[in-house]
Amino acid sequence: MLRLGVATQGRSHQVSDDLNLFGEKGDAPRPRRNIDDALGDMSRAAERTRSAGSALDDLIASSGARPRGEAAPSETARLDTRNRWALALAFALAGVGFCGVLTESVAASQLLSNSSPMALAVVWPLGGLGLLLIAFAQMRYVDRFARLGVVRWVFFICSAAFIAMLALVAFGVPHKVPAAIAWLLADQLNFLLPLVLWTLAGDVFTTGQGATVFPKISRWLFGGQIAGLGVAVLAPTVFNLNDDSLIWLLAAPPLVGILVAVLLPRALAGATTGVGHQRAQGATESLKDTVSFIGQLPAFRWMFWVGVFAIFGGTMVDFGFLHLATTRYSDAGSLQAVYAGTSLVCFVACWLLQNYGSTKIIKSQGIARVLQLLPIGALLGGAVLVIGGATTTVALGSLALVIWRIPRWSIDGSARQAAMASLPDERRLRVSFAIDMGPLALSLILAAVPIALAVQTDNLWIAPSIGVAFAAVGLVLSRNTVRTWDDTQLSYRLKRRKRLG
Repeated sequence: MLRLGVATQGRSHQVSDDLNLFGEKGDAPRPRRNIDDALGDMSRAAERTRSAGSALDDLIASSGARPRGEAAPSETARLDTRNRWALALAFALAGVGFCGVLTESVAASQLLSNSSPMALAVVWPLGGLGLLLIAFAQMRYVDRFARLGVVRWVFFICSAAFIAMLALVAFGVPHKVPAAIAWLLADQLNFLLPLVLWTLAGDVFTTGQGATVFPKISRWLFGGQIAGLGVAVLAPTVFNLNDDSLIWLLAAPPLVGILVAVLLPRALAGATTGVGHQRAQGATESLKDTVSFIGQLPAFRWMFWVGVFAIFGGTMVDFGFLHLATTRYSDAGSLQAVYAGTSLVCFVACWLLQNYGSTKIIKSQGIARVLQLLPIGALLGGAVLVIGGATTTVALGSLALVIWRIPRWSIDGSARQAAMASLPDERRLRVSFAIDMGPLALSLILAAVPIALAVQTDNLWIAPSIGVAFAAVGLVLSRNTVRTWDDTQLSYRLKRRKRLG
C-alpha cells in the first residue's frame, strides 16, 4: 500500500509536468504580467491579423472580385456606370458609321464616274485580299495584348492611311487612284473597325446584357450612318461642290479616328476589358488555333459557311445596283446622290427596326433563327435585281439593295454580336475576324468572275442570278446553325469568367 501511494504520487507529479502548457516545472515561479504586457500582445496579434487580411484583399481584388467588407455598389450606380460605358461605345460606333458610309459613297462615285463598273472587278478583289491580309497580320496581336491598346493603335493606323490618301489628292494624282484607295479604306471603316469596337463591347457587357444593350448601341451606329449619307446626298448641291471637290469630304475620317483613339480608352476606364493572353504566338499559329477552335463549335462553323454563301449573294446585289445606276447616271455628283440616297433609305429602315423590333425579335426567336434572315435577304434582293437587270429599271435595283441591306445592317448584326459575346475574351476578336470578315473577304475576291461576265456581255441580270443561287445554298445551310445552336452553347469552350455588377 505504501509503495502504491508513492508510485501514484510520482505519476501525479509527472502528469502535472506534462500538462504544463508553457513547458515549466510546477514548482518554478511564473513571471508576473501586468496590463501593459497584455495590451501589447493583443496589439501585435491584431496587426498580424490586419496584414493577413490586407494580403487576402489584394489577392481577391487582383482576381476581379470585391474585397471583404467592401459594400456592393447600388443597382442604380451599376446601371449608371453601364450606361456611361454604352454611351462611349455608341459615340465611337456613330463616328465610325458616319465616316464609313461617307467614304464608300464618295469613293464609289469618284471611281465609277472616272472609269467603268469593270473597275470593281479589280478594286473589290483587292479589297477582299486587303481584309484577309490585315486580319492575318493582326491575328498575332489582337487577342495577345490589352484590348484598349489594340483599339487605340488600329484607329491611329487607319487615320494615318487616310492622311496619306489625301496627300495623293493634294499632289494632283488622278482621282481614280485615291478613290480606289479610299474604297479599300472604306472596307476597313465599315467592317474592321466596327468589328473591333463590337468585340470591345463584348468584353464590357455579358451575353445577357448584350441582348439588350447591343441593339441600343446599334441605333447610334445607324444614326452616324444616316448623318454620313445625308452629307453625301446634300454636299453636291447644298455646298455647291463639284466633282473634283467632293473627295475632300474624306478629311473627316482621320479626324474622327484620332478622337476615338484618344477619348474612348479614357471613357472606358474601370470597365472589364480583355487583357490579352500575353503569349508569344505567330500569325500562322494563331490562325491554326482559331480555325481549330471554330471547328470544335458546330454552330459557329455553320455560321461561317452560311456567311460565305449569303454575303456573296449580297455582294452581287451591291454590284447589280451600281451597274444599273451607272447606266443612267454618269457624273460623280448625281451618282453619289443616288447611291447615298438609296443607302439612306436602307439605314433609316434599319434604325427603325433596331428601335422597335430587333430586341423583341431576338428574344422571341433566339439568336440562331434570327441569323437565317441574312441568306433570306440576299435571296429576295437578288431575285428582285434579276428582274431589274433584265428590264434595266433602276428603281428595282434600289429596292433590291434595300431588301438585302436591312437584315445585313440591322437585326443580323445585333444577333451576330450577341452570339460573339459568348466566346472567351482571349479568342473573341480572332474568331470574329474569321466568321465575320472571312466570308466578306472571300466574297469580294470571288466577285471578279460574275462582274466580268456581266460587264463584258452587257447582261445586267447575270451577276444577281449567280448571287441568288449562292444565297439559296446559304439558306439551306442556315438550318444547321439552328439545329446545333443549343448544344454548342453548352460547350465548355464557351465558358467565360464571371464578372461582378
